[in-house]
Amino acid sequence: MSIKNPKTLREKTRYIGFIVEGGKDFKREDLVKAIWNSTIDFLGEFGASEIGLWVKEYDESSRYGIIESNIKSVYKAIFILSLTKSIGKEKVNVLPFCVSGTIKGLKKIKSNVN
Repeated sequence: MSIKNPKTLREKTRYIGFIVEGGKDFKREDLVKAIWNSTIDFLGEFGASEIGLWVKEYDESSRYGIIESNIKSVYKAIFILSLTKSIGKEKVNVLPFCVSGTIKGLKKIKSNVN
């Protein structure tokens, strides 16, 4: 039996939408590896463990994705996305799109812009 923390004790998260420009098609695993490499290069292993970074979704056809970060490190997460310049051997641009408190809010913003 697992015990969940009460909502008041949980760490607040923010979701960051991003778009990948350039390069060939690539898989979600390649993107995750590139983002984590950028995170460890910028923050080190200890800093990377504190940021709470997680790739929630990535659509290979539209090249739109969502990452999760804790509320204290949202600016670091945005900066890490902009530092990601290559996926595998392909040069890319990862552009942070918007920040929201919910995934549903991010999808609503994306649908309004397109």
